[in-house]
Amino acid sequence: ERTPLAKMSVSFDMTRYGLLDVLIQVLYVVRGNMSAESSNMFVTSPSIARILNVLLPFFGTTINDILGIIFLRSTLAALYSVQHASLSELKSSFIQSAFEFASDNIPTVKSELAKEETKMMKSIEAELKDPERTITSTLPTENSDHLIVALQKRAKKENEKWQQGKVSGTVYSGEREHTELLNKVYAAYAWANPLHTDVWPSVSQCEAEVVSMTANLLNGGNSNVVGAASSGGTESIVLAMRSAKEYFGRKRGIDRPEIIASSTAHAGLDKACDMFGIRLVQLEADTVTFQLRPKDVERSMTRNTILVYSSAPNFPQGVIDPISELSDLALRYDVGLHVDACLGGFVLPFAKKLGYELPAFDFGCKGVTSMSCDTHKYGYASKGTSVVLFRNKELRRSAYFAYPQWTGGLYATPTIAGSRSGALLACAWASMVSLGEKGYLTRVEQIMKTTCRIAEQVASIDDLHLLGGMPKAMIVCFGSTEFNIYRVGDAMSKRGWSLNTLQRPACLHLCVTLATIPHADKFVNELKSVVDEVRKEGDDGKDTEGNAGVYGLAGSLPPGPVATLLKCYTDAVLTP
Repeated sequence: ERTPLAKMSVSFDMTRYGLLDVLIQVLYVVRGNMSAESSNMFVTSPSIARILNVLLPFFGTTINDILGIIFLRSTLAALYSVQHASLSELKSSFIQSAFEFASDNIPTVKSELAKEETKMMKSIEAELKDPERTITSTLPTENSDHLIVALQKRAKKENEKWQQGKVSGTVYSGEREHTELLNKVYAAYAWANPLHTDVWPSVSQCEAEVVSMTANLLNGGNSNVVGAASSGGTESIVLAMRSAKEYFGRKRGIDRPEIIASSTAHAGLDKACDMFGIRLVQLEADTVTFQLRPKDVERSMTRNTILVYSSAPNFPQGVIDPISELSDLALRYDVGLHVDACLGGFVLPFAKKLGYELPAFDFGCKGVTSMSCDTHKYGYASKGTSVVLFRNKELRRSAYFAYPQWTGGLYATPTIAGSRSGALLACAWASMVSLGEKGYLTRVEQIMKTTCRIAEQVASIDDLHLLGGMPKAMIVCFGSTEFNIYRVGDAMSKRGWSLNTLQRPACLHLCVTLATIPHADKFVNELKSVVDEVRKEGDDGKDTEGNAGVYGLAGSLPPGPVATLLKCYTDAVLTP
């Protein structure tokens, strides 16, 4: 018969036993195993710590106590993780672990997976690769001019698709004169590297001025806002998360940092959390507005929270999160607030000046501590530049890497990369100064008008509906409750359109660019035609081919196998 826990009492001679022994004895008590036999076990069966005490008598119970503290801390940490993990997180973790164990240790499973990967690789390569391409896998030993000519021909053919305005996002300008300007500037700085400021001080000035001009658009009147130029939106996000971990995490002694974000947050955030060992608390977005709900954020706050992540707008539905309310929460709980404005950074400030009604989204919200803004999207710079902004210099310094003990000299960088392309930074500068405020205002006005017009016409198509309501920026996102929307995407692909395929929920979106504007009516007309085709097909339409098949399969599988599929795809891309 077990003794009630409340009636149990345990006493020890702490001069004889260490903390680990005490903890082991407490576990025996809690389990109700305090029979004479188990009591003797404590005395006669040496714990690891007691063995160490015998081997190292000079340390007495010190090692035992240290091991006890480690054991207690690990137990409490495990309990904390279980308590704060959602059911879906625990389920996903368990399934992932089971999949990894089976794929690594069960020969039959390992063999079948290898066969499926081989099939998958062949299928992906057949779809992605030009069967008539010339493969160069070793250095040429003779004149290779013909290879350059062949590459130029392929580039000309591939460029036709976006030049026809049939691609969502991807190429945001493409204007002939602007492209020629960027090519000239790139040629002037083809060998430049901002790591060597003594050789190319003008490149460093270009970078500083790009950051300054971007900050001036988004600082909300705060002249203390500073930043750095990165290689793209993902790196800007990574740098902002590194800063948050250092500034709000390490300095406060948080060794298990957490970031709260919506399920609509960019995957670059998941990459950053994976890199830095940060737990991502991912909340489901509102099912109607697709915004991050402040009440959900507040309920998810813990002593380990270092930052809340928001978007202006998010990539899937083009929705702007309630940043003003999230800012109030960030101030109240003394945590960071990042605004991902990679898409909206060079659109929203000008749309606001044009009179469009927009919610607060920048450093004018006092709780915003960092922002990311892509110059290579609606800043119309060459691909490979972005800007990450911080409310003050201390936050920016938290993103730096500095190493004073390298034998190669004193080393410090503001971003992840060491060497960077000075030509791309110069192109970003040239793009911004050549367009100026007037150039951006003109382009944003065209994009906003076109986006609204397309959205209104898409909303009028039977069996389609907009997700997130009428657009506030440049994204037109739509879905259907009557048929598989991925079939619409596949049918549009056959007509030459390249739309973004999204999931959770299933939907498609068109990111409107300057190239889209002349072809807006054509897009709507072809979408109407395709929807009619899919509607007439009914259940006879194929859901097993193209994206309909891929996303249907992905939705029915746990993350592990889907991640393997994605890695196969990446392997195929990297295969000549």
